[in-house]
Amino acid sequence: KDIRTSRETASFLPPNVTDQDIWDFDGSGLITATSASSPTHDVQAMVLPNTDTKYLDDIATIDKAMGPDRLFLLVNPFWRNLNSWGFNILAPKAKNKAKSVLFDNKNGGYEETYVLLRFSVRGESCIAIKSYPYDWQLFATLEDEDNSNYGYTRYIRLGSCKEEPKTELVTKLLNEREEFKMTKTMRQLKKRL
Repeated sequence: KDIRTSRETASFLPPNVTDQDIWDFDGSGLITATSASSPTHDVQAMVLPNTDTKYLDDIATIDKAMGPDRLFLLVNPFWRNLNSWGFNILAPKAKNKAKSVLFDNKNGGYEETYVLLRFSVRGESCIAIKSYPYDWQLFATLEDEDNSNYGYTRYIRLGSCKEEPKTELVTKLLNEREEFKMTKTMRQLKKRL
């Protein structure tokens, strides 16, 4: 009875979470959650601030060890696509290496799981959020003209899209909303008159 109870509760034990610096001067690190129930439930997350080729070597090593069935997260605010690796005279083949390690990976490559983009369309401050497995969610900020929102900016949902939003789509969605019929400049002028 005790053995069966131990087996049944093993999957409910919390993981052992550890962290390890990769380089101590840039904030890079590896966070590992080791499952109490099975190595297939282990998770690793690598936090890295740039496109240094050292990280590509580390990613290749960890990816090989983790295999296709365990979760390995890459947390980097600057990696967007292959163009994130520009020309580097000290690492002329970095772009090709990134392509093979990250984008043409034999385990399936890496998908964007959470992205927050801030951009301007028609002078409006816009936000696009991608949260896996959902579509992109699009918002625009609207100033609090009559203080009904206690002076805070309001976020107006514009819609969603499957692919990363283009300016044309966001412009169309802005034009469809009554709040944005006038441009931001026109709204500000109207407020002053």
